[in-house]
Amino acid sequence: MAPQPVTNPERRFVLTRLDGGVEINVVVSTALPSNFTSDQAIRATILSTARSTKLSNSGVVYLLYSPSNGGPHTDGDLIWRSDQND
Repeated sequence: MAPQPVTNPERRFVLTRLDGGVEINVVVSTALPSNFTSDQAIRATILSTARSTKLSNSGVVYLLYSPSNGGPHTDGDLIWRSDQND
């Protein structure tokens, strides 16, 4: 299940919390520049934020989506899941 819609999802990372089968946005990154060629500049920071969030709420499942290839985030944009990754 993809996260709730956000403004310009194709340019943002989104961390969601799985709550009874529904995903709720927890963190939405700042927008990457228009026509960005790589998300590496912010990827390490957002992954660190996701891991910290997991540690402070160990019983919750979190999902992290990378900037999409245009349009809303999809399941294919999922890059990290707290119950399957460190």
